[in-house]
Amino acid sequence: MEEANRSGSRIFKRLLVFNLITVLVVSLVPQFVFYRYFMTMYNEEAQALNMQTVRQFQSAIDEPIVKAMVNFPNQYLSELESNEALVYPLTRDISRDSAAILKVARRIDDIKNNTPFLHSIDLYYPKGNLLFLGDRVCMLNESECPLGGRADWFGAFAESDLNIDWIGARTAGPHDPAQIATYVRSIPFFGSKEVRQGTVAVNLDLAELDAKLRGLKAPASGMLLIVDEAGGVIAHNYGDEPLPDLSQEALRAKLLGSDGAGMFDAKVDGQASVVSFVSSAFNDWRYVSVTSIENAYRKSNQLRGWMLAIGSAFLAVNVLVSVWLTARAHKPISNRMENLRQSLIRHMPVVRHNYVLGLLFGSAPDAMKIGDMRSILGIGHEDRLAVGFALRIEREGGMEHEEALAADFHLIERLESGVPGADIAAIRDDRSQILGFISYPEEMSLTAILAQMTEMIASAGERYTLCLGGSYPSDAGAVARSFSEADEALEYAFLHPEARVLLHEELRIGELKEPGNLPKALDELPAAIKAGDGKRLQQLIGDLLAEIRLGEWTVKYCRNVLQDIVLAIDKTVQQLGFQPAELFGGDLREQYRDMEQIDQFEAWIGEVAETAMSRIHERKGQFDLEFADKIVSYVNNSISHQLSLVSAAEHVGVSPTYLSKIFKSITGSNFNEYVTGLRLERAAELLRERKLSVQEISYRVGYQSTHHFIRLFKEKHGLTPKQYQKKIADGGEEEL
Repeated sequence: MEEANRSGSRIFKRLLVFNLITVLVVSLVPQFVFYRYFMTMYNEEAQALNMQTVRQFQSAIDEPIVKAMVNFPNQYLSELESNEALVYPLTRDISRDSAAILKVARRIDDIKNNTPFLHSIDLYYPKGNLLFLGDRVCMLNESECPLGGRADWFGAFAESDLNIDWIGARTAGPHDPAQIATYVRSIPFFGSKEVRQGTVAVNLDLAELDAKLRGLKAPASGMLLIVDEAGGVIAHNYGDEPLPDLSQEALRAKLLGSDGAGMFDAKVDGQASVVSFVSSAFNDWRYVSVTSIENAYRKSNQLRGWMLAIGSAFLAVNVLVSVWLTARAHKPISNRMENLRQSLIRHMPVVRHNYVLGLLFGSAPDAMKIGDMRSILGIGHEDRLAVGFALRIEREGGMEHEEALAADFHLIERLESGVPGADIAAIRDDRSQILGFISYPEEMSLTAILAQMTEMIASAGERYTLCLGGSYPSDAGAVARSFSEADEALEYAFLHPEARVLLHEELRIGELKEPGNLPKALDELPAAIKAGDGKRLQQLIGDLLAEIRLGEWTVKYCRNVLQDIVLAIDKTVQQLGFQPAELFGGDLREQYRDMEQIDQFEAWIGEVAETAMSRIHERKGQFDLEFADKIVSYVNNSISHQLSLVSAAEHVGVSPTYLSKIFKSITGSNFNEYVTGLRLERAAELLRERKLSVQEISYRVGYQSTHHFIRLFKEKHGLTPKQYQKKIADGGEEEL
């Protein structure tokens, strides 16, 4: 009874606190409604205007200028007739060809004159070791060249496999004070420096860019900036006036710490301002707009003071009414809460699972994120660090689903209770993976915790991959953030089959590249399959896998390449008349989705390629035997006519190239040798019969020129046709 009374007292106190908070909110909100309405409307309009300004700013620069710079190599260095002057030196040495050099210089000058925002265009041709710097050309084989601002990219591109770069604001050269920013790209875009044909640098005139920014917005109305990823100012609308101070670490961190678009409040030169920014769609620039809102803040503070004073008058009466109402309502509510508590105890395993799942994926209700973590999991946040993890275990093939499920839950129990000093919460998801997070004191070593965890996992005797996110000061957001990193690292386990433990920070995912175009080797796969060239097919697949294993690309890009390999094989064998499901024992795309490691994929795709080649060769052999007789019969019956490889190919319905190849395998001779031999044998037979003249025999066996026939006959028999007939008539047939 005493316990029930204490429980009722706790419920009364909680309800009273809740009601007092409600009264406080209800009393003050009406007083602030106009204040909030006007200030919200003002702030939203200011923010919308600032974001609209920065997006217009982005559109005015990105599309007409930055995109044009990025598209420069595709527009002027592609295989078009109008680009011949610039493309020709990519594959030929023109260092001694003054006319070709002059063509390049004139073409560069024409492009520059037709593009107002360009300061200059630089082109380097390794074939002749020529460097065109704007209106100058340097023959680097003969003399050194003062590079000026070009030195920021020339050495790096000449000595490394770097393919693309953006160079920030700098002076053009020792005799050219103009400020430039540069887009540099290798030709072709992919490949090492050994296969590079050239390098192009497009230099943007920052004075033109500054003028364009001033045309978009006057300095008195706010600041427009273009900054690079290091925070360096590329262009601005302040003209010769000093720029406001943007060096504060907090401001730079918000501005440079995220991609896409954003908006935040900051102090700029002592004034409260709204800073809006949008990332360029083509490079690492950010378009920034800064607008002062100091006056709006001052009016807001004055109005808030009046509203607080008025609201205080209503608070005392409302508190008394709240206490009275709470006293009357707490008894039935207390009974209801007790029933709910008993229900929660019965369903605690489900509640715990859903709560951990919500924490990991950042979807736990706000009411549960902070206060209930200790009551549901027995884990607190104070002075602790949190690390999310994802564990994938490869079971023995013979283990039943129920056995695997029991083994996973047994492992979860060991993990949650087997690391002294650290708390682990884990669940099993619908993909048979174990997900969770580690909460541990700041002074404890994560390395020691991992050693104990891996020992428990390895003792189960299975192959596994354990992926961990970063370590952050513990709160609900830190758990979700770290687990998101761990989940991302688990995707990269596909590319690291040998690793048992993967740390997100060691993968350096942010530095990995995702090219816009897929490797060219993919385009060669169908041709190799159709030609039945198994060696070439395996080589192409090996080259693609070798490129993926370099570790320079995102897992999304690598997955796309592997998927395209599968799709290329599937589509090509269908075009050849095979049914992939019958040929490979099922849908290739479904089989690919079951691949969990790149080593597994490599072994599987090798078997797929070998199966395809085997069936293609088998059918090809059957097909060759069937039309071999057709080819030989046609040739034997057509020697008296104009017979050629092309006409024979048209007759049997194949390409001349294929016919030439298969004819050699059938007869042991190439097509022309076989036809010539057959004609001369027939001519010898007619000569022995002595019924026709040499000219008539020449026409009969398909030669329009009698002289040509006589020459070929003598090359084969050592005698002219007349001499051959005479020797036969003299009884020399046996010698012939």
